[in-house]
This record gives sequence, C-alpha cells and structure tokens, in this order.
Amino acid sequence: MNRLVGYSVRAAFGLTLIVVFWSCATIPGVKDETVTPVIRVPFVRVLISDAEPEIRAAADGAFAIECLQGDRQSVFYSGQQIRVRNLGFRLRVEDSRGELIQEDLDEVNFIPRGHNSHVRVNDKRYRGILKAMPYGENVRLVNVLYMEDYLRGVVPPEIGKREENEIEAIKAQAVAARTYAIKHLQQYGQEPYDMKPTVMDQLYEGMDVENRLVNDAIDQTVGDIIMYEDAFINAYYHSTCGGMTDDISHVWDKPEAPYLKPVHDSAACSWSKYYNWREEYTEPQLRGRIEQYLSTDRGRQITLAPITDVRVEERTAGGRVAKMLVRTETDNHRFYKDRIRWVIGRTSNPDLILPSDRFDVTVNRDAQDKITGISFIGGGYGHGVGMCQCGAIGKSRTGWTFDAILKHYYTGTTVKKLY
Repeated sequence: MNRLVGYSVRAAFGLTLIVVFWSCATIPGVKDETVTPVIRVPFVRVLISDAEPEIRAAADGAFAIECLQGDRQSVFYSGQQIRVRNLGFRLRVEDSRGELIQEDLDEVNFIPRGHNSHVRVNDKRYRGILKAMPYGENVRLVNVLYMEDYLRGVVPPEIGKREENEIEAIKAQAVAARTYAIKHLQQYGQEPYDMKPTVMDQLYEGMDVENRLVNDAIDQTVGDIIMYEDAFINAYYHSTCGGMTDDISHVWDKPEAPYLKPVHDSAACSWSKYYNWREEYTEPQLRGRIEQYLSTDRGRQITLAPITDVRVEERTAGGRVAKMLVRTETDNHRFYKDRIRWVIGRTSNPDLILPSDRFDVTVNRDAQDKITGISFIGGGYGHGVGMCQCGAIGKSRTGWTFDAILKHYYTGTTVKKLY
C-alpha cells in the first residue's frame, strides 16, 4: 500500500521537492543577501483575486519583490507598502509614494523575509508567497503555500467557531478538505491556480481566520487523506443533511461513486438551525422567481402564465426532490436535481437559493381553486452529498473519532497517512 501511495504522490504532484531560489539585488547600506524561500510539498496554488486593476501589498516585516520580465529577473526589498498596477496588459510596480520601481513586467512575486513575516494584500495576511500576473486589464493574484498552511485558512470558515469537545469534527473537516484539495490539484488545466477561494471549491480566507483549536486539529492529522481502494476520493461535504445524505449521481449530473451513497445521519445534525425550515410564496412571487431563473438561463426574457400547480414527481434515495413539475395555464415546466434550489430561491432572502432539495410542497387554494400560496417545507442545508458537517459535529460531541466520522459518511473508505 505504501508503494501505491508513493506512486500516487508522484503522479499527483509531479515532483517530490521544490526549493525556489531568488537572486538578490544590491541596496546601499544593506548587506547582499539571497532570498531562499522553501515551498514544501505538497503545495497548493489558490486564486485570491482577478477582478481589480491594481493591488497593494505589504508585510508584517520586510519582504522581497521579485520582478520578472521575460528571462530577466530583478529583486528588491521593502518594509513599506507596494502597489502593482496593470497598464496595457503588463505590470508596473510602484513604492508607497507612487514612484516607479519597475514596469513592463510579466510577473511579480512577493516573498516574506523571516519566520514571523507574512505578506498582506488589501489588509489580509497570507502564508507562503503571492504571485501577481496580468489578467486582461486586471491583476491576477495567486497564493502559493504548503497544503497544511492552506488548510489553516480553509477549515475555520468551512466549519465555523467550535469548542474543545468538537475537535474530532474539526479533524474530520481538515482531512476532508485536504483530500478534496489534493484530488483537485491542477483541475483548471493551464490556469496558474488549483483552487478558488469560494464555494466553487473551498472557502479560503488566509491567516486572519486562524485559531489554536483548528491549528491543533490540522497538526494532529498532518498528511491524513481519505481513500477508496487505492485512489483519493472526491471528498464533498455540506452543512446539514437534514437526516440523510444522498447519492452524488442523483443530486448532480455526475457519475456514481461507491463512497458517495445515501447515509442515515441518525439526527446527529438535528441541532442545526437548518434541520427544519420553511419558505412561503404567493403565486406571483414564485412565478416571478421562475421567470427570473428561466430568463437568465435562456438569455432572453421569459414570461409565464399563472401557475396552476406545483408538485414533486420524483425523489432521490435520500429523500431529495429529483424532479419537480410547475404547471401553468399554458405550459408545463420540469426542473431537476440540485438545480431546483436555484429555480425556487427564497422569499426570506431573494439573493439566496433554497437551503436544500429535501422538501415537501403544499399548494393552498381558495374556494375557486385559485392558488393563494405555495409552501416549501424542508430540512437540511446544502447539496447533501458526502459528509454532513453539522452531523460530524453532533457525532463528535457524543464521542465519535474523526476517522469513524469520515468512514460513516464516505462509504467503504479508509484514512491513510500520505506524508
């Protein structure tokens, strides 16, 4: 098994060690030094931003600024804020007074100097190094850091503030997040990053969200990953299953996975505020939501006739809605799987989607059989695939260990030490 895991590491990372050396520049009054940051393997590249035409970088202490222009390299040191701007699809670096340091650049790297120094961008601190590159008319910023340091900025926003008696759930979250990241390295092909810092992958908020309990949980599970037979799993997770998780192929248009099957939660997540929920619509409100969804989806304005019925036609093994029919005076509209959450949304917060697809529909009518309201009465929060985070917390409170939690939610898996 160790040999198989070793081969997996080499295939996943393509190398066993990376040591990046930066040359030095001469600064009057400062002894020549060499910048030699070490990025430990496995490392991950996280997209931080790419929507602004400039960024401002500083550090807790001094930091190096490596400027790359073709095969030319220059390195500067600074203890003050630096600004990087995209001017005509090339980067320009300026000091805190707006004076030019270097321009017409392909890439700018920010490297902290010293163990207690970390780079800050737009007042948010990050471990590792930060790479700035042109992206259209904007500056793309990518954080390159050791996998375990990445998890320190992922686990807190993913699982929330927890107590000492919930550390096994934190460990389970750390192992699931690590497995997800390793499984998805290089998922974006030629893009210079592996992860997005949002629910598109995993929430990542840098150093400022770190806390002792989470760091302890990460340190106690360093290198632990979840495997099914000899392969890393797709370690999906969600907030609250509402009583039962689900089959990935029934929720999304994705292939079946033997470890992502419906699992009873035994009400371990019943303490979640989303274990039960209710959303109420008038007929015009629901019609408006569906019109908005269809118009966005089809790229043209869609207008519906009044709704005459809403019903569930199919359910998944985990109790979620797999097919929903919305009948109007002129047409029938069917919606499928997890996309239903986007179709319905919420009346309580129009900017949010429905908490889950685990719901019943009640259509209320007046004496003339006209719809007076539609009730969506459900349970759970999220897609329902893989580990239920609130269920993991509930099980941790009753003495479950992190590996038992993971094996429960990911059917037939084992937890292995990868590094």
